[in-house]
Amino acid sequence: MRRYHAEVVGNGQPVLFLPTGGFTGEAGRSLAEKLRGDFEVHLLDLPGFGRSEGVRQIVDAKQMADWVNDYVVTHRLGSVHVIGHSLGGAVALAFATHYPEQVKRLVLLDQGHKAFPRVPLKEYGIFGLLVPFLSGLSRLLGPRVVERIERKMVSDEPSQPISDERFQTFCTKTGLPERDEIRRALDAPAKLGQGGLNLLFGFYHLDAPKLMRSLQVPTLLLYGDFVGLDDKEARLTQSAILDLQRHELPITYIRMTGGHFVHWNPAFPIEQVRQFLLTEQASGL
Repeated sequence: MRRYHAEVVGNGQPVLFLPTGGFTGEAGRSLAEKLRGDFEVHLLDLPGFGRSEGVRQIVDAKQMADWVNDYVVTHRLGSVHVIGHSLGGAVALAFATHYPEQVKRLVLLDQGHKAFPRVPLKEYGIFGLLVPFLSGLSRLLGPRVVERIERKMVSDEPSQPISDERFQTFCTKTGLPERDEIRRALDAPAKLGQGGLNLLFGFYHLDAPKLMRSLQVPTLLLYGDFVGLDDKEARLTQSAILDLQRHELPITYIRMTGGHFVHWNPAFPIEQVRQFLLTEQASGL
């Protein structure tokens, strides 16, 4: 049995929250606290990040889906709602497309509408320059190469609190106010563990828009428009949304002013999310 780490908040229908890479499930704490009266929210660490055991093989969409399904089956949750942000949203999307019978409703936080960049500098920093090469190498030579890379990258040193300057820079770049919950998440990042790179490389090769076009599960997509933050990203976002809307998909779209971390936006429509999830219960489906 795989080792998972999750904090559980509230009572009611189960909801899984899957964070982005570099953050633990605690990144969804504020959402969980607001939903706890109606739902039992499972704040999961992703495989190979934080305290969840990594996947020791090359990862594709089906294996991402299997990882989530194993958690659901192991904990006897039955069908669940799933909320996922960024990398966690990609894992949630893979689960919803491969196990639609296990997912009641899906909430994607700025994920699924855009293809992942081929050189992900904004996402991974300087490491993004190496991702195409290392990802290809891992597929050619197998998991042992990834393990060797990880041994050089993984550190047992405790995380240091983020400096005021870096915190302010993060908030400025992402268009967020300086809030305590954001600082707490940045002060306690999810460390890369063994198997974490397999997930990152799997995400790199994932065709999220293609998975979106095969969705059968009712989905709420909340996306940042990047207007005023990044003109190029704003244009890419608008084009991607228009392309998705040309298809008849079970997706409700909510545009949010700002950037990628939509769930930390003070204008996040938590009541719309709650009602979206409660609609399934009221219908008795």
